[in-house]
Amino acid sequence: MNKKIAIVTTGHPPYDDRIYWKFAKSLSQNNEVAIFCSTQEINLTSSNITIKGFNSNLVNRREKFNRLTEYLKEFKPDIIICSETSAIIPSLRFKREVNNNCKIISDITEWYPENIASKLKGINRLISYKYLFLSNIVLSNRTDALIIGEKGKKKRYDLIAPFKRKVIVGYYPVLEFFNYTEPSKSETDFTLGYAGVINFKRGILSLLKVFTTLQKKHPGKNIKLKIAGRFEFPDEEEIFNEKLIKNNIQNVEIVGWTDYDKISDNLSDMDVCFDLRELSFIYKNSLPIKLFEYLAAGKPVIYSSIKPLKENITIDDFGFLVNPKNIDEIVNKTERYLLQKELLNKHSMAARKFIEDGNNW
Repeated sequence: MNKKIAIVTTGHPPYDDRIYWKFAKSLSQNNEVAIFCSTQEINLTSSNITIKGFNSNLVNRREKFNRLTEYLKEFKPDIIICSETSAIIPSLRFKREVNNNCKIISDITEWYPENIASKLKGINRLISYKYLFLSNIVLSNRTDALIIGEKGKKKRYDLIAPFKRKVIVGYYPVLEFFNYTEPSKSETDFTLGYAGVINFKRGILSLLKVFTTLQKKHPGKNIKLKIAGRFEFPDEEEIFNEKLIKNNIQNVEIVGWTDYDKISDNLSDMDVCFDLRELSFIYKNSLPIKLFEYLAAGKPVIYSSIKPLKENITIDDFGFLVNPKNIDEIVNKTERYLLQKELLNKHSMAARKFIEDGNNW
């Protein structure tokens, strides 16, 4: 029997990879699906998925929850998937006022409330963390089930919501959108790649240093750096561009954000992909989602050595883990791919095979 399923988000765009391209697309094959968001003014139907939303920056907190509740009342879902803890609030109101049989599921993909509190300073950070942590305990225990993106995050919810049903639904890519592209056969061309949100904490300056070091060490090679995505902060984008101009750094290509089903095109001419994120609590305890997209496109990877990668993935089959602060180490690992085409091709094929062997959506 078909169900009416609503996905509610207070912090992600409606076309978010997980919300639209994975959950909504899959569920809409046999159900009526709607996405309701408070992050963007939108009202349309896409691939039989209803999408409605508004910009919560223009309204107060109460009005935000009122509007999301009204969307739910109009749609009358049987199941609500909440993409953030705060999305549980209007969902509970709908359940109380309209349909007590509605099932509420929380989809947990981030470290909450660290992802909010970390943006604050001093006493405000401590107060915010305590308040949001307690709210998370209460709201999580009022849901019917929890979807969790990775094993590491499940441990917290085993403690704060021990009696709730939990299932892990990972960050694996939708394979149909990712074409395998083998590394360049050229003996001189070699492209370093990065895709996703661009900021200093995710190591973009370290990657630039690795790139320029390789250029100086191997002047006979045509080494390029391709960055696909958008800067999170305008001031960091300005600093990055100033470095390129001031140091006359050549062969850097920056392409903009693209839809999920076109990401593969941006990755196609990259030979090795990087993520040199700093080792903060959130970063060192979270599986990097882009990793799986790189692997799906057949890209060997060089990543910061973080706990989830060391414990859950045999990274040696298709890449290297490094200390993100040790530029010499990163350069040495990259040179192995630059100078050993056989290793590059071997890891490229192994990367794609890892995704094809059940690690996909």
